[in-house]
Amino acid sequence: MTVRGERARKAVAVIGAAILTSGCGGVTNNPYNFSDEEVAAAAATLSDRPTLAVTERQVTDALVRISEAVAAIAPDVRWQWHRERSQGGGCPGPYAYTDGQSVTTPVLLSDTPIRDADWPAVLAAARVITADAGMDRLDVQADRPGHHDVTFSGGDGNRITFGTYRAATIRGITGCRHP
Repeated sequence: MTVRGERARKAVAVIGAAILTSGCGGVTNNPYNFSDEEVAAAAATLSDRPTLAVTERQVTDALVRISEAVAAIAPDVRWQWHRERSQGGGCPGPYAYTDGQSVTTPVLLSDTPIRDADWPAVLAAARVITADAGMDRLDVQADRPGHHDVTFSGGDGNRITFGTYRAATIRGITGCRHP
């Protein structure tokens, strides 16, 4: 064997060992591999949930109710629909291997941000509305003067992001559903 061939063989052996020991070459620990049973269970779960159209209406209704609550508390905040809705994939985990889809709603946008003095009341109203819509989990991304950003979510994958910085926005994303 030539010196060059010996180096190539060693290089392949070293790279192979690195792949095997790093987990990059293993398929059992890959978070994107799902068993047939996991995919079947995800598909069955979708059958128990409302359709995508029904879920989109529920999430959109919650957005509108939040915008109305904000307008009642902070009348200078005026909402307009912005961007188009999008529909397609976006289903996480084993749902990605089903025929399920998700919708991202248009964004409700106000060029006028929500004042810090109004934020606690606005957030409390939004929490009641989203909890009523099944999104009872609150994740706070930012909560400082002039910048508030939260996500409400539920166990079924529906979520609403809501915040204010230089403007105010509300956006919804449905969980994975049958079209």
